[in-house]
Amino acid sequence: MSLAENLSGTTWELVSFQSEDKKGNMIYPMGEDATGFIYIHPGNRLSVHIMVADREKSRKRVGEVDFNTEAEKEMAELGYHAYTGPFTLNEDAVTLTTHVEVSLITSYIGVDQTRTVKLEGDTMQLSNVKHPERKLVWKKVEN
Repeated sequence: MSLAENLSGTTWELVSFQSEDKKGNMIYPMGEDATGFIYIHPGNRLSVHIMVADREKSRKRVGEVDFNTEAEKEMAELGYHAYTGPFTLNEDAVTLTTHVEVSLITSYIGVDQTRTVKLEGDTMQLSNVKHPERKLVWKKVEN
């Protein structure tokens, strides 16, 4: 089955969102207990929503973590991350690129966000091609 056939019309629930700080230590930008969903709509539109479990705790730890990117720091400060837009798939490179139209993180607006896609059963791992240390694992939601 192609990448398009595996993704079209699916919903995925966040399992984990990990990255590395500037020293190479593993961090969880939105906490180890972050929750979220990706909706991959037929017609090639994608919507991502990720939320920290405890916003006050997240705000307090922002000063304790040496985030690798300003976007990760901003996500943690806000306690929420969301973006949407049309997407394209590259079957050969196994990537998904969202052409961001709307985002809580303003630096994402009008920018392409490309992720490598690794599918294994009902699990999907997405990694940012510009920041491969940033890995999100998702579990398919059965409708």
